[in-house]
Amino acid sequence: MNKLKILVVSFYFPPYDKVGGRRWAKHCKYLKEENIEFTVLCGNFKGNSAWDKDLLSYKDQIERVDVIRKYEPYHLKTLPRNFPEKAYWKLSLLFWEWKKKKLQGNYFDASTGNEELFFEHAISLVKNKNINTVIISCGPFTYSTILPRLKKEFPQLKFIIDYRDYWEDGFDGLIQNQIRHEIKMQQKVLDSVDLILSPNSEMEKHFAATGKLSYLLPHCFDEQDLLIEDKKSETNSDFINLLYGGAFYGGIEENLDLIKKFVDALNVFKSAKAEFYVSIKGYESELTHPNIRRHGFINAIEYFKKVQESDYVLLILAPNRVNAMSSKFFELVAMRKPILYFGGAGAVSEFIEKFNLGFHITRNNVDKKIDAVLKNNFEKTVPDLSYDISTYTFEHQTKKLINQLQLL
Repeated sequence: MNKLKILVVSFYFPPYDKVGGRRWAKHCKYLKEENIEFTVLCGNFKGNSAWDKDLLSYKDQIERVDVIRKYEPYHLKTLPRNFPEKAYWKLSLLFWEWKKKKLQGNYFDASTGNEELFFEHAISLVKNKNINTVIISCGPFTYSTILPRLKKEFPQLKFIIDYRDYWEDGFDGLIQNQIRHEIKMQQKVLDSVDLILSPNSEMEKHFAATGKLSYLLPHCFDEQDLLIEDKKSETNSDFINLLYGGAFYGGIEENLDLIKKFVDALNVFKSAKAEFYVSIKGYESELTHPNIRRHGFINAIEYFKKVQESDYVLLILAPNRVNAMSSKFFELVAMRKPILYFGGAGAVSEFIEKFNLGFHITRNNVDKKIDAVLKNNFEKTVPDLSYDISTYTFEHQTKKLINQLQLL
């Protein structure tokens, strides 16, 4: 291939403050450092995010689309306070239950209705920037249906789709004809791509089975985000401080109950407490415990300082995320703190145990793991500080991706 000239299409992008915009904001930062020509086409979001600084080196290479917000029924955005509002809320619910069955495809997808906007901007950028490689990041998914149309307009280009999640993960609540429509759209997209990127080995194998070229682009961490001062010089072995930071996913009730039992068991021998810094509401009653304190959102720098001051970090995964090797996970590994993982067996638990990075705690082994954690509080053999985490940096993975793209 000639010199890479990439168009990165990502519906979410900073200052959008959720993780959907982080992945390609970071990869673009290191594409810039490798002197790769690229342009970003993304949605125009207001506000601030933890990754705004990553855009400074290439802010003039970003083109934003004023996205159309999807229709949100009254009953989904309003909590009724009086009788008229309750009556209108009920009417809204009944009308929506009727209307949504008439809609085509996934009406929950945030990009629905923005396909033409992204298509027109992409056409212009491909022509004006002499683009030869297009990467579309998903989800959301509906807007990726511009890819077959772009392929028809520019058959000489290479087209790559990056699936952070499965398209079908968003099918809950859809009726059969809507699901069939979504499956048909996805197949058209897959038929048009030259390469499929995905963040874990399970997804990579799934897409490889389609016969398409599939490449594992794992979630990563940015070393530059972790360059903060460690103010803690030594650990007091009489106290054990546990830390959790981030969001909550559904289906973790049993995990939270086990954490409370684990904290109780630790307190038989030591003074143990758990601090939760949670970015969303939910599970308030499940976290009610004399030795557990719940706090609100803190920014990344504050969170990393809290991690350094802790003795153990908590990782909680719902049953459908036991293979989710997230950026947050690799950040915890990179900060050399032992991980207490509460969740099912899968890629995450295998990774933690294989490389001696923490403890996988279940109802069946909790007593044994209590002993192991107490022992480790003195011996400090976990985590294995010799483990090389550099493979999972954005810098390293971006360089590998460049090599892969040049082979297309």
